[in-house]
Amino acid sequence: MLKWIEDEVAVIRYGKDGIYRVRPPGGLVAARFRHYEARSGRPLLQEHVLLSVKGQRLDGKWGSIHTTALHENTVAASALYNELVAAEVCEELGLATEPRIITPGRRPVMEVAGVPHGLIRWTARRSDQIAACLSELEHEYVAAVDDDGEPKYLPVVSERARAKLNQIAARKTRTPKKGKVRSLAQLRADWTASAIRTPGVPADVISSLLEYARAAAAAIRARVAAVVDIALAAVDVTATVFVMNEGGRFHRRHLLAEARRHLALVLRGRRRGPGLDDQVVAAAITAPCLDISEPKTIRGLEAGYRLYTARWFLPDLPARRRPPTFAPDPDRHPPRPTPASPPRTDPRARTRGSGMSPAFRSSTTVPSSPVRRSASSCAPQRPPLPCGAGRTTSSPTSRRRCPSSCSRPSRPTPSTTTKRTSPAAMRRWT
Repeated sequence: MLKWIEDEVAVIRYGKDGIYRVRPPGGLVAARFRHYEARSGRPLLQEHVLLSVKGQRLDGKWGSIHTTALHENTVAASALYNELVAAEVCEELGLATEPRIITPGRRPVMEVAGVPHGLIRWTARRSDQIAACLSELEHEYVAAVDDDGEPKYLPVVSERARAKLNQIAARKTRTPKKGKVRSLAQLRADWTASAIRTPGVPADVISSLLEYARAAAAAIRARVAAVVDIALAAVDVTATVFVMNEGGRFHRRHLLAEARRHLALVLRGRRRGPGLDDQVVAAAITAPCLDISEPKTIRGLEAGYRLYTARWFLPDLPARRRPPTFAPDPDRHPPRPTPASPPRTDPRARTRGSGMSPAFRSSTTVPSSPVRRSASSCAPQRPPLPCGAGRTTSSPTSRRRCPSSCSRPSRPTPSTTTKRTSPAAMRRWT
């Protein structure tokens, strides 16, 4: 896994704004720590790798490692590590793996075949603590109200909110490390005694667990053949990544992580050839990404969206060349005259303008363009109405005073033949 990071991921940035990037020729500086137990005291084989942010270039100078690239490829590196560890354990001990559903609604994980589920749950004390605290946090999240008594959040906990609450539950249930250090032999003796006392797991199964696991592995290897179809694997990997990202952006690293999970599922603990995951990703980029990029029932068959995934979200493919455009010849193809669109009559003047004069309703038009313009260019043309001093104004609803000697605000003069427009109708029109 570290070799893959050194060869494919890690780069040293140098130059102005880090425009130059080079692989560290001497590799990375790392420190690895192996642990055998969790904070709860249950068995948990794990390794922690601490990477230095500095790397040596060809000229002997030390530069900074591009940490963003390391962070983006964490999931792909974790999938590679899990696959290699499972393959090494199964090859050394003659075991096999099988998919098991740990959390309902989630994808299955690969576990060693033949190990009872109760024994696996015995090691998951930390998970039970987090799950119990998570349920309490979700109840508080849904029942939270503001100062006015209104609910703060939605009644349904979203996936993003659940992920945040899960982190909070993990921190709240995190117990301090024990100061006493025990040897591996003492840990194994304590684990065996504690597992035998666990209800639901027979003692003979625990004492001869390796034999039960080897028998289950023999049945799996006789039933499942270690054959990897690159084309089918590419379709499955791309479809899974597309659904998990909800049709959004995904890159090559997402396909690579899913390809390694797919190979672990197909091979069931067998070792694979080098570069098989890269072959699956290359086939996924060149073939199925063009077909499942967007649902045809929504976008149709526009040519601009066929390479939605492969062109914009997978940088390994070159950009699609657009067809050339030619300017029309004015001698052979004269431009057609554009007919002028007649002015539209405002429907509100017909429906709600019953109190206005016929001349005012007939002259009230609105521009045909739907684009919103300023008030001066978009205002309807109204006939001038006399104000109180004998002068005219441009709007019956204008509150501005007339120029010169007029001191009264301009208002429409009531007519003896036309019903006077109510102020409410004028406000609605304005």
